[in-house]
Amino acid sequence: MNIQQFFHQYFYPVYIRRWAERFHEVEGGQIVVDAGSYLGGFTFYTAKKVGKAGKVIAFEPDPRNFEVLKKSVDNSKLENIILINKALGNTVKKVELESANHFSSVVIKTSKRLTFEIQQTTLDQELKNFGIFDIDFIKINIEGAEVDALKGATKTLLNTKHIVISCHIINGINTADIVESMLKKCGFRVEVLKRRKVLVDFGHIDVYGFR
Repeated sequence: MNIQQFFHQYFYPVYIRRWAERFHEVEGGQIVVDAGSYLGGFTFYTAKKVGKAGKVIAFEPDPRNFEVLKKSVDNSKLENIILINKALGNTVKKVELESANHFSSVVIKTSKRLTFEIQQTTLDQELKNFGIFDIDFIKINIEGAEVDALKGATKTLLNTKHIVISCHIINGINTADIVESMLKKCGFRVEVLKRRKVLVDFGHIDVYGFR
């Protein structure tokens, strides 16, 4: 286990409670979506909380991350995790993923770094494939693609109780205002908060939706 895996499995759950669960704590038997699972910090944390009666659907598009994530899930013996190696967006198609060369990647092109092709899907389509229609909690942290992901989740959002989205600055504009408006149109009560600084202030703004 490298230091990144250690951080995500042991320190990250503490961090999660500071931002993702600020307005709602995940409970036993719930259905959770982790969009942008990375190395699985939130995935493992919530899988243990929801227990055998619950389920966690984890999306991680980066093949390197996904390989590490899958091995960790296999070793954990947790049977309530569904792993999906696809990006989330507003259409089903192939997209280019930009590598950041440190177990991180983005769909939104931001630099001259190398890209590789990956399958994109919509949250509506994937949940329909699994016969899952009611969601208790969605966490989205997908490096700037959150607006497109919400556009591909219009049906899902109507049947979701709680959602938290980490917003990002794309082309000089923070996605928080757009995300806030989209959630309100879906009937959510919304809170918009700047994330508390831990070690470094990345300027993240988190948008929470709840019913």
